[in-house]
Amino acid sequence: MGVALAQQEQRLAEASRSKQAELTAAERAAQAFVPQGMRLAAFIALQPDPDIDNKITAQQALMESLRQADVIRTRASLSPLALSTTHAEELELLLAKSIEGVAGDAEARLMAHLERHRMSEGGQQWIAEGVGYIVEDECPFCARRGLEDLPLVQAYRALFSDIYRGLQSEIVQASRLVDTDLGERAQGAARTLVVTNAAAVEFWGRYCQIDPAILPNPAAALGDLQRAHDLLSALLRRKAHAPLEPITNAPDLQEGKRLLDGVRVVVGAYNGSVNAANDAIQACKEATAGGNLVAAQSELARLQAIKRRYEPATAHACIECQRLEGEKQDIERRKTAVRNQLEAHTQRVVTPYENRINHFLDLFNADFKITRTGHGYPGGIATSTYQLVINATNVDLGNPNTAADTPSFKNTLSSGDRATLALAFFLAELEREPDLADRVVVFDDPFSSQDAFRRRQTIYEIMAAAQNGNQVIVLSHDAQFLKQLWEKCPSADRSAIQILYHPTTGSKLCTFDLDDACRGRAAVELDDLLAFRATGAGNLREIIKKLRVVLETHFRFTYRGAFLADDNLGEILRKIRVGGDQHPANDYYGTLERINDYTADYHHGEDPRGAAEPPLDQTELLGFVNMTLKLVNALPS
Repeated sequence: MGVALAQQEQRLAEASRSKQAELTAAERAAQAFVPQGMRLAAFIALQPDPDIDNKITAQQALMESLRQADVIRTRASLSPLALSTTHAEELELLLAKSIEGVAGDAEARLMAHLERHRMSEGGQQWIAEGVGYIVEDECPFCARRGLEDLPLVQAYRALFSDIYRGLQSEIVQASRLVDTDLGERAQGAARTLVVTNAAAVEFWGRYCQIDPAILPNPAAALGDLQRAHDLLSALLRRKAHAPLEPITNAPDLQEGKRLLDGVRVVVGAYNGSVNAANDAIQACKEATAGGNLVAAQSELARLQAIKRRYEPATAHACIECQRLEGEKQDIERRKTAVRNQLEAHTQRVVTPYENRINHFLDLFNADFKITRTGHGYPGGIATSTYQLVINATNVDLGNPNTAADTPSFKNTLSSGDRATLALAFFLAELEREPDLADRVVVFDDPFSSQDAFRRRQTIYEIMAAAQNGNQVIVLSHDAQFLKQLWEKCPSADRSAIQILYHPTTGSKLCTFDLDDACRGRAAVELDDLLAFRATGAGNLREIIKKLRVVLETHFRFTYRGAFLADDNLGEILRKIRVGGDQHPANDYYGTLERINDYTADYHHGEDPRGAAEPPLDQTELLGFVNMTLKLVNALPS
């Protein structure tokens, strides 16, 4: 069954490779249409957009606005027209106004007098002003006295009262208001504003979707405004000449009202367009203020890619890719089904071996295990494979081509974990050896970068192998580990041997004193520092070099998880500095930095330029020796 499944998988794999070759050729043809920086799969997956042309235009305007952000931020929006067109209704009431309560005979006498002297045009105004100059009953023109008794003068006084003067004032004010709101100055300001707005529309049209034709041309309306001004001004002049004569239903007044109604409609439409344009301008300002040119360029590229994606030639190439991709996926689904069957068959055979490996991983207190032990087919060749299980997540072993940012064996396990896994494989394989009692078992550096618990468990498993095998040889560079193993072995059954290399005579074996080796250089150097502190014994230049050795050894062993076995004092300081207040040795950084600075000139060898090392002061050196001994807890703090 397993052979048949493997053959079937091979046929499907060959079909998949053949289909992949077709797909690769089709993708190469489609790639010519893909914008730079975009993946083909992402390009093919783009969805059509019926409004793509308008969106591209809008995005191009946004990008231009982002490039001109400072100009846009300070550029003014459009201004609405502010023309007052409500005068006609008010003037109609003023023109029809007269003075009630004036005696009819007084008015008749005035009219006859004005007619006799041919003063109908402006006569009322002239007489009204003259009455105000009568002082002490004397005529201001001929100095005649006794005017109060003259019937004509009495009629003047009756007519030209305060009410009359008030009416005159209203007429004067109305005339000024018509000139101010409808006259040449108002029209000139409106024309200037229209020209300014037109220039603004031309500017903003480069950054917003504003049609220059959005603003109606008010030129005709301004002409109507001039005509309305002339008509109303003429009526007011007529009223000013004869304030007592009501003017009603005047055709010129009706025409003025009609013209102003038309102007009002045009101004309303113009200002509505101005408001709409200003909304677009404000949106542009806001988008520009918070915009990102790089992001806008990226979005424009995406929109342009959508447009290109659905051009006829491009669409045909993409459809061909999708067809071949679908066919390849169908083959892959069938191949996966066969591999699942093959995997199930393999599991029935290799699961017991996998269980023993995980048993040893559990003994070593590893926080991972292996699963899915089976066969793989890299390059079409059957290969045993498995997955790691870390934090309930399956991780593939990977291969030399696996990306660095993809979880795999090489980037998920520490060196200690990898050593532990290798040892678990080895121990599980030992159990399967039928003639282990006649075998010599060699452990080549079985302990590497492991914690204390795994170290101890490794020793237990080596001892178990020693009991079941004929002989066990343990090779290691770690004297401390070998000493722990040495102490577990019966004295009659153990031997410590060192391999010494000589460049001319070759390697040779000799006995090895583990007790002396485990004492370590740091311990010797520490003894020298204590002796110097107590008696001053030792060469000053040798003593200062010992400070770094003692400190490096202490911090590597005290903070095993924070420093590597070969970290020197400079690297230890760098790691503390990077870790900041989160680093477990952060409290010692200042003191270590001082010692490092003090000893720096004495641990690199002689200066090739011939510069002499600075002289040493014994008292100063003693201070730094005491500082070092306190750090490594060799003195009471």
